[in-house]
Amino acid sequence: MPVYEAVSRNGGKVENFDPDVLFKVITEQAQQGVDFMTLHAGLLRRHLPLAHRRLAGIVSRGGAIMAHWMSAHNRENPLYARWDEVLEICRRHDVTVSLGDALRPGCIADASDAAQFAELSALGRLVRRCREAGVQVMVEGPGHIPFNQIKDNMQRAHRVCAGAPFYVLGPVVTDVAPGYDHITACIGATAAAAAGAALLCYVTPAEHLGLPNIAEVTEGIMAFRIAAHAADLAKGLPGARDWDDAMTRARVSFDWPGQFKLALNPDLARRRFRSKSRLRKATKADHCSMCGEGFCAMRVNSKIRKDLASRGNQA
Repeated sequence: MPVYEAVSRNGGKVENFDPDVLFKVITEQAQQGVDFMTLHAGLLRRHLPLAHRRLAGIVSRGGAIMAHWMSAHNRENPLYARWDEVLEICRRHDVTVSLGDALRPGCIADASDAAQFAELSALGRLVRRCREAGVQVMVEGPGHIPFNQIKDNMQRAHRVCAGAPFYVLGPVVTDVAPGYDHITACIGATAAAAAGAALLCYVTPAEHLGLPNIAEVTEGIMAFRIAAHAADLAKGLPGARDWDDAMTRARVSFDWPGQFKLALNPDLARRRFRSKSRLRKATKADHCSMCGEGFCAMRVNSKIRKDLASRGNQA
């Protein structure tokens, strides 16, 4: 994001970055052809006392940098104060504004608090100014939210930001699962997408612990593909259930190649099926190793259908 480059150009000291350099970076990146910029413009100086009442404070990197600068200089957020300049640059170069939520809650204790909603109100005002200036805009959503608050958060964001596309970081629904945050986040993502979130930012198992490796990135993406599809099903989107119905038909007919082809991760499904000793090379088996041949419900159902069909013919 532009604020990071502005800081690095001023010796890496947050409190010393020059707002003029920040706007120079924005102009340069816009000229280079970036499609959108995440700008933490809704964090205002009057929000800082609210944030400091929190358990986790400000967890957004861009938000923390901007808050530090405002605190050190006792000045307003330069992005907010000079928003018309930002809009002129974005309009000239057809750049979409991504309004970052600098005060997104970083723990369950801080969810849906005064700081989060104060910034959301400011973001709503910025959305309106973007639209008045003919600049496309989307809004970044909360990070850590209890499951029972997600729907209300989505509805509130939709209302305050006049229906601007809302994208969410998870939300993460519990703080106690480091190493499994792709799961805690995709649970929240499903609820958020079902309630109207437009875009999901995936989370990896390395979240809160360090940079992810390739395998962890894959796990995070797969988890969020599941979340997105589950939300599509919940919303009843046309065609969403076709995939699931096709998988069911393949299952009841013991069409293993068909199941692998339809699986979200075909290679993983195929490997796991083949790793089960007796069925390692089987692709035409009428059962799997979970229940075994004698107790496979699908197999029993198939026999019942045949019996019913036979009796029907006899009748």
